[in-house]
Amino acid sequence: MGLDMQPSGRSKMKKRLGFGLVVLSFLLYGGLLIVPFSPLLAREKVFISSILVVCGEASFLLAVLILGREAVSRYRKVDIYGWLSGRKRDRI
Repeated sequence: MGLDMQPSGRSKMKKRLGFGLVVLSFLLYGGLLIVPFSPLLAREKVFISSILVVCGEASFLLAVLILGREAVSRYRKVDIYGWLSGRKRDRI
């Protein structure tokens, strides 16, 4: 009757899907930086920007539903400056 503490294949798949959705949401928001420099009309830029924001939020909220609020809040606080400078962040 040993309990196996390793996550099942299904939970690993859910975790990968959740993290993939978080990455997708960051990429969609990053796409907003490209839109102003595109050779489109102003109304097309507004339309594309609004679609990117809505899709980014939807993918992030879906990731929250899959992973849970605590997991996503931990990964949303990314220390970019620490990565660039090479210093390690102190854990409390």
